[in-house]
Amino acid sequence: MSRHSVTSPFDLTAATFDRYRTLPRDVPEAIRRAIWSSTPKRSSARVLDLGAGTGRIGKAFVDAKDSYVGVDVSMPMLREFLAGNGTAHLVQGRGQQLPLRDGTFDVVLLMHVLAGADDWRGLVREACRVLIPAGAIVVGHTKTPSTGVDAQLKRRLAAILDEMGVASHRPHRPREHALAWLESSATRRVHLIAASWSAEWMPREFVARHRTGARFVALPAAVREEALQKLSTWVRDTFGSLDVALNEAYTFELDLFEIKPGC
Repeated sequence: MSRHSVTSPFDLTAATFDRYRTLPRDVPEAIRRAIWSSTPKRSSARVLDLGAGTGRIGKAFVDAKDSYVGVDVSMPMLREFLAGNGTAHLVQGRGQQLPLRDGTFDVVLLMHVLAGADDWRGLVREACRVLIPAGAIVVGHTKTPSTGVDAQLKRRLAAILDEMGVASHRPHRPREHALAWLESSATRRVHLIAASWSAEWMPREFVARHRTGARFVALPAAVREEALQKLSTWVRDTFGSLDVALNEAYTFELDLFEIKPGC
């Protein structure tokens, strides 16, 4: 694994990151199959995973012995990846300044990264740079219903932070802008639902998950605690308890773009 002197907010949460974010066992392979079913798979096809993290999705490509390279800015996250997949080829680096040659990869994955990107333009431009002519960029994310409990809690937490005078992150905006840019640079766009599932969870898990979120962890400790206390009070008033069992529907959605040469 290549090493560079880079630090990331994810360094602090790497050890517990997957605890509340693990995908069902068959979902990573379903994502991989959906991608290869929509791209001209060759035995030599090279895959670059930007924001590989702990390998939640990349592990399926490693296990299948695809020609896979994962990049992440956080070394502790990559160590977690290696702990579960010791043969993975991983590189530490910023997605906006990749230590990789032009025109190297057939497919570039942007999984769960655009919503949190501070510089989505730099990220997609680098993805284009390392892509072969007419290669594919694949954007993926987990989606819950807009009326679902997870979405309600996210909106309420954002409103609480706004009321506290803390600018909250609006993840859909950079993602929407990046998708529009990619579509304008593509000869073809394919939208896929790679997997669907439902799972039972409790609002307490949402609170615990946000304690390990990189953007949330960057806030002052007193702000974080006050916001989560207010959210917990709202949950109790709305649902009766932080430990009420709720069922949520999930889909993993992919947008595949065949990029014009010279994008």
